[in-house]
Amino acid sequence: MSTPTDDTPFHRTAGAKVAVAVFLALTLAYALLIAQQILAWVFLVVIAVVLWYAARLVVAVEEIATQLGRLADERADSRDRGDESSRD
Repeated sequence: MSTPTDDTPFHRTAGAKVAVAVFLALTLAYALLIAQQILAWVFLVVIAVVLWYAARLVVAVEEIATQLGRLADERADSRDRGDESSRD
C-alpha cells in the first residue's frame, strides 16, 4: 500500500527536521567529548544551514516556474479563443 502523495517539500517534513536535529546533536556530542573542538561542529551547523536555504531556494524557483507555466497556458488559451483582453 502506498501513501498518498504530498506536495510538502522534503525540507519541511517532520522526519527531515528530526533527522537534522539528531545528526546535529550527535555531532555536537562528538565535537565536545571526543574531538574537544567546538569549531568542527560550527562548520557542520553552517553546512546544514546553507543546505536548508539551498533547498528553500530550489522549492521557490520550482514554484515560480510552475506559476509562469500556468500563466503562459492561460494566455495561450485565451488567445486561442480570440479573447482580446489578454493582448497587449
